[in-house]
Amino acid sequence: MRKSLVTLLLICLGAITALSQDKVESGTLNGAAFRIEMPANWNKGLVMYCHGYQVTGTPNNFENARAQGLRNVFLSRGFAVAESAYSTQGWAVKEAVEDTEALRRYFVAKHGKANETIVLGHSMGGAITIATIEKYPEVYDGALPMCGPLNVILNGFQERIFDMLVTFDYLFPNVIGSLSNLPQGAKLDQAKAKAAVEAAPEKAAMFAKHYSLGSAAELPGVLAFWYEIVRELQVRSGGNPFDNRNTIYDGFDDDVALNRGVKRYAADAKAREYLRQHYSPTGKIADPVLTIHTTYDQLIPGRFVSQYDEFARLAGTQDLFVAKFVVAKGHCNFTVGQTGAAFDELLSWMRDKKRPAAGELKAESK
Repeated sequence: MRKSLVTLLLICLGAITALSQDKVESGTLNGAAFRIEMPANWNKGLVMYCHGYQVTGTPNNFENARAQGLRNVFLSRGFAVAESAYSTQGWAVKEAVEDTEALRRYFVAKHGKANETIVLGHSMGGAITIATIEKYPEVYDGALPMCGPLNVILNGFQERIFDMLVTFDYLFPNVIGSLSNLPQGAKLDQAKAKAAVEAAPEKAAMFAKHYSLGSAAELPGVLAFWYEIVRELQVRSGGNPFDNRNTIYDGFDDDVALNRGVKRYAADAKAREYLRQHYSPTGKIADPVLTIHTTYDQLIPGRFVSQYDEFARLAGTQDLFVAKFVVAKGHCNFTVGQTGAAFDELLSWMRDKKRPAAGELKAESK
């Protein structure tokens, strides 16, 4: 009798081990690494997560503690979580939309159709989230884009990235240089940018304030990131997508001198069209979309998020879009509790037709 009980116990322990091993699946689909995690108490819900911008060559971050903490927000509510690393890095909106949809179909083929499917993501993943919910409204029940640009990317990047670089180049010479045909591997020298900023603190403070940065000390890091995006976009799109020949700059100390002296660039039509397609929101949504953003984001201004309200109004879908803010400083600097609270509000909207109130996201969910 004791032997049979021991045998039964070993069988049960083996089954439990197998179940725990089966919780996480990883692999590659169409050249894109993926990860799927199934909770023990799966409620037949599915979260498709879209990660943000990664510099080419950066490994995926599936297994770091922050990523697992984020997944636990959804797993603890019974949702499975599936994430693609995308088949390419950089401004990979086109590939990300395709790879995320391929992974969703793979999930359905293996585990069955989910009762609720939600797409969400951070930063560039927020733009991918909007592109996905607009393209595949029939397969999703809601979306939670977080801290991402929800405006026309070509226009937003022109204003925030390209114009910041060219005006800095005029005001602080010999740091950025020409933005035409940037060579593979080219990087902005942050030490040189830091030295230029520190050598002219008043001018640097004026420049930082003009671009809504908290301090001039943030300029070297922000500019280096923008430089990399411009370089990568030129490679990806086959040319320069930005054109500032018709831009009349204002709000600087000497607008006359700046407009006379700033470098002017003509866009490559093919490159411009590529960025226009990836992505220009339409506002044509059929499912609830809740977005959250911090009150200070050094990369993505709040207006880039709330501009989606214009597209929704023009499309007649304004009742399906809500923007909320979190009182915090930093790009995507949400707590786990705040993320959970936003997710719960989206679920309530989807399930009970309870549209969240716009404004501050105050509640912390555990």
